[in-house]
Amino acid sequence: MGSKQHLYLFFLLMLGFRVSYGQTETSGNIPSKLLVKVPFETEHGSIILKVKINNSSKVLRLLFDTGADGMAISQSLADSIGLKITRKQNASVVGGHMEIQVSDGNTIHLDDFEVKNQGIAVFKEMHKDLDGIIGNSIARRYITKVDYDNKELSLYNFGDYQYEKEGASIPFTMPSGLFIIAGSLSITTEPVHTGDFVFDTGASYSLICFRPFVKKNKLLVSGFKAEYNGSTTSMGMTTPTFGGRAATFSFSNMPVIKNMPVTLMAGGGQSESWNPGFDGSIGVRLISRYNFTINMQKKEIHFSPNKTYSYPYDFSIGGFLFGFDLNGDLVIQSLTAVENPKVGLKTGAKVLSINGLPAQVLLKDNKQFNKLMALPAGTSYVVESVQNDRSFKDTIIKQE
Repeated sequence: MGSKQHLYLFFLLMLGFRVSYGQTETSGNIPSKLLVKVPFETEHGSIILKVKINNSSKVLRLLFDTGADGMAISQSLADSIGLKITRKQNASVVGGHMEIQVSDGNTIHLDDFEVKNQGIAVFKEMHKDLDGIIGNSIARRYITKVDYDNKELSLYNFGDYQYEKEGASIPFTMPSGLFIIAGSLSITTEPVHTGDFVFDTGASYSLICFRPFVKKNKLLVSGFKAEYNGSTTSMGMTTPTFGGRAATFSFSNMPVIKNMPVTLMAGGGQSESWNPGFDGSIGVRLISRYNFTINMQKKEIHFSPNKTYSYPYDFSIGGFLFGFDLNGDLVIQSLTAVENPKVGLKTGAKVLSINGLPAQVLLKDNKQFNKLMALPAGTSYVVESVQNDRSFKDTIIKQE
């Protein structure tokens, strides 16, 4: 039996904010200028910015979500800061559609830097641990650099911008307010399926393939071995999913990634008729391995591997999804099965060792890590962890 896997507000808002974003074409001889550099927090790779809206003194924690084309906060928060609703419209969320309220003409404060004329969507409910999201409205106005190594987001005006020496620039299209890049996926060694994927820092997966793409290419019945089943939860709409491994994945001209985690969206409910117009989403568990710069002027995203690039990918054992965070700590990312009251492991727990192997050994020694992962189904794993200053030692079983 699967469990709900929250995607840090993984939803694709086609909000239709059509304000003036200024010119994106400018002389290549004019140097791009740094406008503001702000620190951010991270949770499982997700980027969380501290923001103020209009004249409110309340500091909000907003998810920087490139899978949304605008901003969004909850109804209760909108009421508390006096946000004025100006219109209603339909929005697309993962698996379906809903009507939302919108507030236009707001000013957003990042430290002492102001972003004016912002539309904000208002939902009845949002993620309980965050105040809302801030989407691509900023990245459309400014060259936007995310530096995971230093946990800083920088905004530059359009002009002659110099990327880091390392890395590669990937072209994107933007048909509906979202950054879309080409990707190639193979569940087994053959065949390779090409598609268009959202660059989505709001999704907590490495990669998710949406239902139309899964159904068209028969991905669930093409040799795919599901390691766990779960669900996406987006604005109250739940869609079943299956998690496992893809033989290869690459996006644009980047190096091929082997044996990478992939989530496939199953059928049922609104997802069966839902057609978002693209094939899936590259999420933050993959994106966070790179420092990146979104350059709307050149319609490209520049990727430069950061210090986490060589970390092992997330892995599932006994109903738990394990993964290394930006600091190199092994953390329980989520539950992939019904919570067992006899097991102390919970989401967010720091894992100290598995079968006596310290987490730092698993991080740095590929042979030891691969040997541990290759143990057969039915194997018992002893996991030592700590959470809220309490130590736990649990035995979990590798599932069939």
